[in-house]
Amino acid sequence: MNQTMQRLQKMTDSEHTPLMRILFGLDSPTPLPETLPDIDFFDQTLNESQRDAIRFALESREVALIHGPPGTGKTYTLLELLRQLVLIRNLRCLVCGPSNISVDNIVERLSPLKPAIPILRLGHPARLLPSVLNHSLDVLTTTSEAGGIVRDVRKEMDAKQASIKKTRNGRERRQIYGDLKELRKEYREREKGCVSTLVGQSKVVLATLHGAGGHQLRGERFDVVIIDEASQALEAACWIPLLGAAKVVLAGDHLQLPPTVKSSSSSAPAPSRNGNSKDSSSSSIDPKVKVSGNLELTLFTRLLSLHGPSIKRMLTTQYRMHRLISSFPSTELYEGKLVPAPAVANRLLTTLPYPVADTDDTREPLIFYDTQGGDFPEEKRKNIMLADSKCNPLEALLAARHARSLIEAGVREGDIAVITPYNAQVSLLSNLLKHEFPGLEVGSVDGFQGREKEAVVVSLVRSNLDDTSGGAGGRGEAEVGFLAEKRRLNVAMTRPRRQLCVVGDSETVGRGSGFLKRWMRFLESEAEVRYPDVGEVVG
Repeated sequence: MNQTMQRLQKMTDSEHTPLMRILFGLDSPTPLPETLPDIDFFDQTLNESQRDAIRFALESREVALIHGPPGTGKTYTLLELLRQLVLIRNLRCLVCGPSNISVDNIVERLSPLKPAIPILRLGHPARLLPSVLNHSLDVLTTTSEAGGIVRDVRKEMDAKQASIKKTRNGRERRQIYGDLKELRKEYREREKGCVSTLVGQSKVVLATLHGAGGHQLRGERFDVVIIDEASQALEAACWIPLLGAAKVVLAGDHLQLPPTVKSSSSSAPAPSRNGNSKDSSSSSIDPKVKVSGNLELTLFTRLLSLHGPSIKRMLTTQYRMHRLISSFPSTELYEGKLVPAPAVANRLLTTLPYPVADTDDTREPLIFYDTQGGDFPEEKRKNIMLADSKCNPLEALLAARHARSLIEAGVREGDIAVITPYNAQVSLLSNLLKHEFPGLEVGSVDGFQGREKEAVVVSLVRSNLDDTSGGAGGRGEAEVGFLAEKRRLNVAMTRPRRQLCVVGDSETVGRGSGFLKRWMRFLESEAEVRYPDVGEVVG
């Protein structure tokens, strides 16, 4: 990233490509016609919003943003876009993501599609999923035709190396060393040629953003760069594949959590994403802040601020959540446009493809355990590992009790997750559940981004209306910390497919922000609301 930023800094205006000028906000993207041409799609199951996003990305001259809210099939949209670019338009594409898993996910789904596309995955084999190794550069250099010649030279080198040990004659040993030196030179040249051939012949090259800066791609040119999970990538990392690009397609969801940034920024301080440090209120970022102002400001968000919604298309049909689960985030964050596909709109835990008992806990898609009244107070845990992280022991017992009831009704452990914004609460929940139910997943909200489960229990932790410390205090004050970040709550409430169970104090949480107040009202109106008794929970 440093090298890329230094190269950008040294560039003169005349060296800036048309794409760079648009990314810097110096020029505007080429406007598109009002009506986009129709195309023949390989995947006939795509919905209209996916088709519109693909047409838009194909026709955009310099930059296109594909906004993919949770469960809207962003990856399937990118796969169709890739097939159109390569097989129909005969263009060469570089596909990147911020992590190995984000790139491997595309390789896994792209490789079996017909007609086949020559693809190459760059990256160290130890960091790749086993299922994508056959497409990795290291494997292909040993299995391809050009790699066969390299292997033969390697064998000859090994044979020469072995013969040195058997030879005591000084003249013969010098001769063998001379031959070995020439063979090593030939080996390096042939290996370099083999890599160059493989990279040059691949119509689709896939790498992490950092991997795109490796020597294998030096001097290579691509017609289109596609960056998946762009809203979770540092802008500096995005520039690595963009220095020589003519067109870029960014896919992501800027309304979920941004990339993890440990260091603070003087322009816009934000809370750490792991729930361990100070509980500042909101980490909302002003998109108009300068590029160098805050590392949490992604290229996706900045371009949206610079050029407006004309460079973006949103996927609007979600295939994950029951309609009640998706209703609030759709209204609050996605302009009411996020609608459930008919196949998922009404599915419940009781309609899983294996037997689940019809109980009070399994037949509801949305459950809210409201702990209002101060009987479930939060605590602060101080230790080296958890810093000043918050926890709520009684709330943890309640969340664990609900997860246990789902398992007893027949829901598989692996289909349930219990998540919370605070690592101290993660620790408590793990101690309560993991020994008894090792297949059940317990983790932080931040760590669960990009994941989904059939049932998700969310423990909100914060309950402090009786806390009068800090001056103004009293019953009218409430500290909600990380919960004030609506992108974190968006992640939390959009992980489940069939049931979302929220455990929290509506009085404390509802006073944290307008967004939280509206969420509490929504839960009180639409969810199965339960008022737990402390005696029952402890007993």
